[in-house]
Amino acid sequence: MSRWRDRGGSRFLEVILQANELKTIPRMGWRVRGVTGGESVADHSYAVSFIAMLLADRMKLDIDVEKVLRIAILHDLPEHMLGDIHAPAARFLGEKEKEATELRILENLFEGLEEGERYLSLWREFADRSSVEGKLVRAADKIEMFTQAFQYEAAGNRMLDDFWDYVDNTRDFEFDEVERLFAELLELRQRERQQEQSGTS
Repeated sequence: MSRWRDRGGSRFLEVILQANELKTIPRMGWRVRGVTGGESVADHSYAVSFIAMLLADRMKLDIDVEKVLRIAILHDLPEHMLGDIHAPAARFLGEKEKEATELRILENLFEGLEEGERYLSLWREFADRSSVEGKLVRAADKIEMFTQAFQYEAAGNRMLDDFWDYVDNTRDFEFDEVERLFAELLELRQRERQQEQSGTS
């Protein structure tokens, strides 16, 4: 964990360099289903942050938008070391075990950093669903996955049905605005499929 500090880098710089590794880590759920050149974890985290911001601004709730963005930026940071573990593999590990490992990674990463405890606390709100902001980022995380699946399907991939069918992928949709957005996406997907079938019949 301290390879750059061992060469004279500061703790602050090391955190930045390790976070940058998310740019090169692929989202494995897409890769194992035949998507080539798919998104990185950093690509996903940006999109989650953007969706979470839009939802937070749109919803008529008492939500701290800055907190939402901070949680969204942090939510997949442990994957700089753990990698992206797609859902079938994660089920073998167990959610609690995976999150405990992710927490240890972040504790190590942020140890000695001035704002480290604050960042850990924000990440825990995502992991534990213990705040409205953490819950909203959970929902945005899944909405982003569905929109990406839709776009990969539009590009021709036909191995992604299980993303839509797996019930845990919608368990955090407890906000009306998120439910409406997902319903709109499902309708659009259905129309695209119907148009595709009519064009080949």
